Amino acid sequence: MPDLTDLIIWEVALFLLAMFGIVAVQVVTGHISMKGLLMKKEGDRSFSPERVQLLLATLAAAFQYVSQVLKDPTHLPAVSRDWILLLGGSHALYLGRRFYLRRTAPLKRS
Repeated sequence: MPDLTDLIIWEVALFLLAMFGIVAVQVVTGHISMKGLLMKKEGDRSFSPERVQLLLATLAAAFQYVSQVLKDPTHLPAVSRDWILLLGGSHALYLGRRFYLRRTAPLKRS
């Protein structure tokens, strides 16, 4: 007979899989718009490399953390200093670029 912890692990896994499936269907059907996710907010709304690196760094850290949790689901693992530095640097780069673009953008006169 399955142990109670095994049952809880399976329930959580099925719940997360169901949530992923619901979000994926919503994205594919257009109910959740991904338009402009990787575009600059200022100017000509062109492709934004800062947003791409921020998204990739966040996804990498999230997948790494989830993989650690799946290896030992009895407790939450500590986040390593390297991942904190990666995310902090990624956010600093993104926010620094946003700050720079705001400071150098011409003032709009109304």
